[in-house]
Amino acid sequence: MLPIIYQSNNITIGSYGLMLAIAYLVGRWYFLRQIEAQSDLKFNSEVLIIMLLSFGVIGAKLMFILKNPDKSDLFLSDTGFSSQGALLGAILASFLFTYTNKISLYRILDSAAPAAILSYAIARVGCFLSGDDCYGIASGLPWAMSFPQGIAPTDEHVHPLPLYEIFYSTIIFLVLTTRNKTNTRPYESFFLLLGLWGMCRFTIEFISTNEKIVLGMSGSQGGALLMFIVALGYFLFIKKKIA
Repeated sequence: MLPIIYQSNNITIGSYGLMLAIAYLVGRWYFLRQIEAQSDLKFNSEVLIIMLLSFGVIGAKLMFILKNPDKSDLFLSDTGFSSQGALLGAILASFLFTYTNKISLYRILDSAAPAAILSYAIARVGCFLSGDDCYGIASGLPWAMSFPQGIAPTDEHVHPLPLYEIFYSTIIFLVLTTRNKTNTRPYESFFLLLGLWGMCRFTIEFISTNEKIVLGMSGSQGGALLMFIVALGYFLFIKKKIA
């Protein structure tokens, strides 16, 4: 692990912050690439990007504090974000932008879906390098590892959850990019992202250290379950409509 990339008297560059910046730049590039591929879709992309970033960061912070009220002191720090909160914030920004610019919402959400999960995978590299408290419960598996020099150090061998998330996020990204080439139904890519992401996150939460809040589930696990249910409802509706 490598929590600090560079440090001097005046500057400190952490691996988590650096990977967040890279995640933003790569996600931005891929999203704009998807938009540009639609020649009839014309709008001020920079305004949308700023809205997505602003709403995403605010949503990520608010959701994190909602899930972890005891960590409210992290609200203004460069750590403590919720991916589900970022997703909700981005959806709200997309809705407001498309409504005011008379653009179909699905065209933004479907285009953003692969970029979102790609950015998430890169951000999780930052979690792994920094050794924050995203790791899982103790494990005797061969690939379990300790994080003695991490931001949240532990000498115990635990599940490296960020690596699991990088793996499944990469798979979801590949599924979405392949699906986008043949997708013809509005919102399909977006709800496919919700369903796959929700299912994977719900599963790994069983071995996370997040506090169980409701019905034996953590806040993240409950959110993941909701994501999956919403996506399932969409696909059942589509199947019934086609039949």
